[in-house]
Amino acid sequence: MTPTIDSDGIPDVCLSLEIRADWGHFKKYGRTATKQTFDVIPRTTAAGLLAAIVGAPRDSYYETFGEGQSAVAITPMADLRSLNIPTTGVGTDPDAAASQRAGSRRSRSIMYQDTTQHRQIHNYEVLINPAYRIDVAVENESFYTDLRQHLEAGTSTYPPSMGLSEYLASVEYLGEHQVERLPESEPVDSVVPVPLADTIPQPGVAYRVERSPAIMEQHAGGRRTTRLDDLVYTPHAEDSVRFDAENVHAASVDDATVVFR
Repeated sequence: MTPTIDSDGIPDVCLSLEIRADWGHFKKYGRTATKQTFDVIPRTTAAGLLAAIVGAPRDSYYETFGEGQSAVAITPMADLRSLNIPTTGVGTDPDAAASQRAGSRRSRSIMYQDTTQHRQIHNYEVLINPAYRIDVAVENESFYTDLRQHLEAGTSTYPPSMGLSEYLASVEYLGEHQVERLPESEPVDSVVPVPLADTIPQPGVAYRVERSPAIMEQHAGGRRTTRLDDLVYTPHAEDSVRFDAENVHAASVDDATVVFR
């Protein structure tokens, strides 16, 4: 069964999965000295992770996750925590970094890096034990069918990761579910694409906001972001977001209450 997405962006059916890792890093734009991370896996990164599971070639899946053709809800399943890890980088250009030789005429000559220079310290902000539930529907029948088959079989074409290749992620398939539109705005577990002014304060509940890439397209041999979403979420997995916005609708998927975007 291939999903149909209505004019409010709510599908009639979706696939649900949960991803977890020990560490995660989703680099924010425009940061140089400190590599800051988004708290929540961006929609575009989630699309790339799902494309990796299916084995879609690079730059081939942007239209599949385009506006009006896809619906994605992301729910943090663990408290959002991060720390800074300083790293020292050494250039890998052999012409610039390799400046010494060892050996003699009768032995092999070895070229190795001159590590006394060209070092740079980078601080990486990394997420600790990130975990997210992803509810996803795409109207591309071939992609949707392949994704469901891989999730059911527990296979992946390329290793899924949490932003960086060294942060490998585990994937748990939660099933294919019917989506039920909720009649009124209710507290939702997922991130909500609304301005902070549209949220309803709750005693003891803290809200966070971030602007995150949502839609991208192929451009000049690469890709570019065409839509950014302002997201509201809570740093604690057990808390929910309350909001009052006319154009944003909550939906029920299995035992979760989410907003698709």
